[in-house]
Amino acid sequence: MRKPFLLALIALLVVGVGGYFGLAAYVNHVARSQVDAALSTLRGGGAEGSVGEVRYDLFAGRFELHDLSLTGPAQGVLKIGSLVANGVEQRPSDRVFARTVDITDVTIDIPAGLSTPGITRYTAPRVDLAALEFPAQAPVNGSPSQIALDFFRAITAERVDIPASIGTGSTGAGDVLVKNEENNGPIRLEKLANGRFATMTAEPSRLTFSGPPELSGEGSVGHVDIKGFDIAGMLVLFDPEQREASDAFITIHDSVTINDYAVTVGSGTSYRMAVMSMKDVAIRPSAIPLEELRVAGQHLEDVQATEIQPSMPENARLLRLLSGALDEGVRFTSMGIEGLEVAVPGDISVGMGAFTVAGVDGGRIETFSVKKLAIKAPDDIAVEMGSFALGSLRLGTLMSLLADGSEDPQAFARWPVPFFNTLGAITLDNFAASTKDDSPVNIDKFALTWTAEPDALPTRVSATLRMSGPTAMINAGHSAFALVPGQVDRASIAMDFGAAWNEAENSVVVDPAYVEVSDAFSFNGKLTLSAVDDSVFSTQPDEALAGAMEVNLGALDLTVTDAGLYDQKLEAAAKEQGLKAEDIRQLFAGFADLLLAQAVTDRPELGPAVEAFVRFVQKPMGTLALRVTPRHEPLPILLIVEALNSEDPLGLVEELNVETLPSP
Repeated sequence: MRKPFLLALIALLVVGVGGYFGLAAYVNHVARSQVDAALSTLRGGGAEGSVGEVRYDLFAGRFELHDLSLTGPAQGVLKIGSLVANGVEQRPSDRVFARTVDITDVTIDIPAGLSTPGITRYTAPRVDLAALEFPAQAPVNGSPSQIALDFFRAITAERVDIPASIGTGSTGAGDVLVKNEENNGPIRLEKLANGRFATMTAEPSRLTFSGPPELSGEGSVGHVDIKGFDIAGMLVLFDPEQREASDAFITIHDSVTINDYAVTVGSGTSYRMAVMSMKDVAIRPSAIPLEELRVAGQHLEDVQATEIQPSMPENARLLRLLSGALDEGVRFTSMGIEGLEVAVPGDISVGMGAFTVAGVDGGRIETFSVKKLAIKAPDDIAVEMGSFALGSLRLGTLMSLLADGSEDPQAFARWPVPFFNTLGAITLDNFAASTKDDSPVNIDKFALTWTAEPDALPTRVSATLRMSGPTAMINAGHSAFALVPGQVDRASIAMDFGAAWNEAENSVVVDPAYVEVSDAFSFNGKLTLSAVDDSVFSTQPDEALAGAMEVNLGALDLTVTDAGLYDQKLEAAAKEQGLKAEDIRQLFAGFADLLLAQAVTDRPELGPAVEAFVRFVQKPMGTLALRVTPRHEPLPILLIVEALNSEDPLGLVEELNVETLPSP
């Protein structure tokens, strides 16, 4: 446009002021031609566009455009009532500067599946831009989205203000149709360059939901603060060609903070969130199949609106799409929620101090944690939890497994061990739950960690448990009742377990294997297994079972200490039989001596172990420490299991050496 403007200026100097009106008409013609050419280029790429009056006042530096409408293929609609730019001037390097740009009557329709849930249209009475600079000649090659993206990356602006805007849309259908309205407070975006705003702030907004009484309600969103907002990076997703070529991660947001989100619906359900935040949110466009996700998501919404459950293949397809996108297309440093409160009808409430997802990269979540959870319900039901955390959660892998389960639930239920590849650790601290006996169940600490190679079962496991609870929770008919100290109201339990595979030696050592029940007993063991090759850890059932059949016993050290359980059970048995506890004890000891006498006759080396066992049976509050090793190697674990399940389990003694250990 520079040359026509220069010629027009010379002509003005020659013909004088009388030629002004002719110049204005010519400049308007050029401006109109430029706008029409741009719309023609967009139409060539499949978009639709129209514009009303276009005027340009060269001397006033004022450009006006009215009644603009743009429709992108499957990418929504943009309508502008008027656009007035003041302080327009040509700058070096073929760029145009406008001191201010005032846009009125803006409407944006966003395709379902790409918009905020429940909102598909935004309207704004006014949008104000300050210090806008852009190329004099817009790009002309490529699809509409490519042209828009290239042009947007070339724009700079000091500030964009949207004093007020309204978002509308709906969810559901038929009798459960809910119309949503979002009345936004002032929004400001600052420092636009290379398609990225340095900051974005939004003042409080009001939410309204209109539909069936139980789904109608209102809410609000407090102050929103975003640092770094890469709109150009988001636009890459909408063009298949550019998306496929964009193989590097793009940071969409440096940080996002949303304050004071609250919603209440007619059913009496309410939600409140004090703060929600995210940091370093990045996407890899080439790994996100946007069109397929949009189509699959929209289809599921349509199916659910008919109150028909989606088919298993439909669920599986969406899960696989999400799995791929999460594994390769999304990462962020952290996401958190603080001060979450939920209340539902029936006097049920949930409160949570903090919820955090940290270190998301390659489909793996480094930490997923919940802190200070409190749940209350009628009948004095209460649950409190200090903290709960999952470590090394592979969300993409989990979704793939869920997709497998959707397609073949029976096969998945028979062999669910691939789930070990989706998680690496579980911890729970300071958990308390009420019981009908007014004696809570307390878990002071629970920790379970394991290490597994991809597509393999864990080769290293560690577990810890410290808890207490009422003994009345264990039913007398349950086999676990034999380990319960029935003469006390509460008991404490301590458990530690560790197991590790030594690949070089093809062995597994289980140490510790420790269990203690207060006022009852304690057990401490160490187990060594040999001939354990990598096939044992296969996620394929046949291969893992075949490997397990080759595993042999190396050694078993065990120590059992009676802390009162034996006396309690003797007292209970004596009372039931109408005998003295001492008589029952001697009867047990005599039976054990008689049962094992033949073994000692045939193998005298077993004598010390048998004597130690009989003494343990005769005298409560004692300790029994033994070491068990194979009499003849190898001794397959499978043979031991079969013997223990046979009609003569004591026949296994023929295969074992048993010796006493010094008491701890």
